[in-house]
Amino acid sequence: MTADGALSFLKASADPTRLRLLALLSAGEATVGEMVEVLGQSQPRVSRHLRILHAARLVSHFRDGQWVYYRLDPVQALAELVERVVAFARAGDEAIAADQARMHDIRRQRERYAFAAPSGPRRWAEPAAGRPGEQLLRQGLDDILGPQAIGDVLDIGVGAGALLGLLAPRARSAVGLDISRGMRVLARSRLQQAGLAHCTIRAGDMHALDFPDLSFDLVVLDEVLAHSSVPRQVVAEAARVLRPTGRLLVLDRIRPAALRLSGVAEAPAGLFENQLAVMLRTVGLRPGTPAWFPARSPEFALLVATVAAGRAEVQA
Repeated sequence: MTADGALSFLKASADPTRLRLLALLSAGEATVGEMVEVLGQSQPRVSRHLRILHAARLVSHFRDGQWVYYRLDPVQALAELVERVVAFARAGDEAIAADQARMHDIRRQRERYAFAAPSGPRRWAEPAAGRPGEQLLRQGLDDILGPQAIGDVLDIGVGAGALLGLLAPRARSAVGLDISRGMRVLARSRLQQAGLAHCTIRAGDMHALDFPDLSFDLVVLDEVLAHSSVPRQVVAEAARVLRPTGRLLVLDRIRPAALRLSGVAEAPAGLFENQLAVMLRTVGLRPGTPAWFPARSPEFALLVATVAAGRAEVQA
């Protein structure tokens, strides 16, 4: 860090309100309105303090519909300083402890509001019929991904955040993407309650990801392919943002090819494993063997695909 950078950090953080804001954001991203409600200060005043923190590269922001979210997003050297400063402040400051409790209550209110909305996530908040529970998912992920760290993660179709919550503790950074605002509110609340402050939840279109090429080490497609009329485009976009050593993880209803060959009656919506394998190969990925979860008839499975050697540029 340069002397100018250190001085900018010290000036930006040397204010009681800005220190409280940093402490709030250390627990996860938050809207301007939420921080205004917690601090009991006017929106212009809070926004002014946030602009100072942003200018010092201590926070970043993004828009989600009509809301603007802020999050800690400093360079690594500043991240360590922020963590230490916030830890010292939190240890002995009653106002900061009260802020944390108030923010927790506000997030729970947002979660209840999302459920109550007419287009809310109530019907999708619980696992789909046949979807493996947390214990089976955790074991399946350990088996198929191995015990090592998983780097930068993108979860497409994050839903209520259950799968990302299992992956995030091993991730350097984690982004959850969902088209439903209610599901984003729910996922953000649940992940923050789990202490996964390095997760960020974003709106996005799985057919046109708003990320540069080669951005992630692991991309997850969580029950999204059956909801697309052009699933190959979804897979192509996932392949585009994967790094050369990256992996694509699919959790979905993957039906064994033997069922298709034997003429067994149609199962719930899903892809046959050979259809999925062909789709992955056409975008430069090398599919592994699906790992089905225990069930009366195979439905949900995990599959990992890796980047093929000499992959051609993906055309969406």
